[in-house]
Amino acid sequence: KIQHFNDENRKKEYMDAILHRFANPKEGDCVPSISTELKKYYCAFWGVPMEDFRKINKEYDQLMMDLEADIFSSIKNDKDPLLSALVYARTGNYIDFAALPEVTKEKALSLIQSETKDPLDEKEYQAFCQDMDKAKSFVYITDNCGEIVLDKITIQIMKKRFPNVRITVLVRGLPAGNDATMEDAQLCGLTQIVPVMGNGNDVGGTWLRGISGQAKDLLYNADVILSKGQGNYETLHGCGLNIYYLFLCKCDWFKHLFHAKPLQGMFVNETRSPKATAFSSD
Repeated sequence: KIQHFNDENRKKEYMDAILHRFANPKEGDCVPSISTELKKYYCAFWGVPMEDFRKINKEYDQLMMDLEADIFSSIKNDKDPLLSALVYARTGNYIDFAALPEVTKEKALSLIQSETKDPLDEKEYQAFCQDMDKAKSFVYITDNCGEIVLDKITIQIMKKRFPNVRITVLVRGLPAGNDATMEDAQLCGLTQIVPVMGNGNDVGGTWLRGISGQAKDLLYNADVILSKGQGNYETLHGCGLNIYYLFLCKCDWFKHLFHAKPLQGMFVNETRSPKATAFSSD
C-alpha cells in the first residue's frame, strides 16, 4: 500500500508506528477493531480519504431488492419458511468486500439462486426455535449491504412465527467498509417493519468496548441474539450472551477453525462454537 509513496523517511516512520502498535496490544483488541484503527491511521498519515462504499452499498441493496419479491414468495411456500429464510440470509453473507479478494454481482446471484445451498445444522436450528419460543426480546445484528435485504425477509418471517417476541435490529452506527448502516436499512424498508438501531461505532463488527451504551444495553437485555457475518463473530465470541452466529466461512482462519470449505455456511451458538482464543471481545 505504501510502495507508491516516494518519501523513504516517511515510509520508515509509518512502518515503525505500525510495528509499535502491534508490539503494544491494548486491552480489548480484536481483529476488526485493530483493522479500523490502522485504516484511519493510514489515511491520516498519508493524507488520503477513507474508501467510500456508499455507491457500492446502494448497488448491492438494489440488486437484492430486485430479487426480493421472488425470494420472499419462494420462502413463504417452503415447508419451513423460517429455515429457508435463514439459509438465504446466510448465503447473502457472501457480499463482503473486506473478507474476499473479489466480490461480483454474478457470483452473488449464482449463490443466492442456487438450489444446493448448505443446510442449517438441524440440532442448532431446533435449539434456536426452542429459545425463540420462550423469548420476549430478540436482537438481529446485520452485517453487509445487499445481505440486509435477505435479513429483512427473515425478520418478516420471524415476526409471523414468533408474534410475541420483541424484535430489534442492530446495524453499524457509522460507515464501516460495505457493512449495512441505517441508510441501508431505510433504503430497503427494514425500518418500516421493526425498530432499527445504529451501534454507534465504525468497527466492522459489534465491538462491545466501542459500541454505544444503548446498543450494549440492548444486547445484554436480549433473550436471544442472531449475529450475521465473520466480523460480528470475531468481536462478540466469548462474551457469553445467547448468540446464534450465521455466516459463510470466507477467510483461511475461519475455514481452519470450523474445518470448513470455502464459503461453507455456519449456524452455531455461542456456547457450542469453537474456542476462538485469537480474539477478544471485552
